[in-house]
Amino acid sequence: MNEIIITGSTGVIGRRAVREVLAAGYSVTGVTRSVEGRELLESLGAEAVEADVFDEASLRRAFDGADAVINLLTHIPPPAQMADPSAWEENDRIRTEASAAIARAARSAGVQRLVQESIAFVYADGGSRWLDEDAPVAGEGVATAPLVAERNARELFDGDTVVLRFGLFIGPDSTSTLAALRAARGGASIAPGPPAAYRPTVWLDDAGAAIAAALEAPAGTYNVADTVPATNAEIDAALAVTVGANALEPQAPQNGSPLARSQRVSNDRLRETTGWSPTVRAAIDGWKLVAA
Repeated sequence: MNEIIITGSTGVIGRRAVREVLAAGYSVTGVTRSVEGRELLESLGAEAVEADVFDEASLRRAFDGADAVINLLTHIPPPAQMADPSAWEENDRIRTEASAAIARAARSAGVQRLVQESIAFVYADGGSRWLDEDAPVAGEGVATAPLVAERNARELFDGDTVVLRFGLFIGPDSTSTLAALRAARGGASIAPGPPAAYRPTVWLDDAGAAIAAALEAPAGTYNVADTVPATNAEIDAALAVTVGANALEPQAPQNGSPLARSQRVSNDRLRETTGWSPTVRAAIDGWKLVAA
């Protein structure tokens, strides 16, 4: 396996995936429809191909000759709009319609492996229990469309399927990270759940490395998150230290939101299978790295 196609290759996680997959010795082509995207991919050392991610025939042509397709397409709304269901419509369409077109096109093109991005927030509330990849899921709200994308990848593609369930991305170009820091400087927490709830997170560079590792992992589902999960209270304490505050004022929990669930997610399967391991405990140490 050598030729890799990446959809969503110019996004925050896509750029890192391109770098990591190239560094692992693969040839990489990113799907883009803009001049800026093509220039970015070329600056990273990758090729570029144009395709409509909602059009199966267009994708089939783009995927011709590829050994693996990595689908990282998302359109996450700004933090200030996340409570508005209508702000998620484009992201939901990408994770439902585009994921289906990608899976079918990859199958038609004879691709051997499909790696599909998903989120760790699909798990049902587990309290303080550890949640591995076999734990119950609850597809409500923002967790609905990612489960559709997972199902499309498994059922509409006939090669090896790898699903990566990512924790909340933390990094210097993550809008949610920057919003959390801005709120902390004003003395407020933006944690959507109660203080004792666990929140899965992952450092962006570590997420990129996990994508490269997934190209050699056995088919299956893998959690990509901190090895030692943190609670909202621990995360807020780390944020307070970072911005020099005594404590952060919690917001009212978003009852019913998947983001408010307690999800003590285990990354054991990916670490033990591939040797991948996070280099940064994002939930605690990531904030000071971004602030610096």
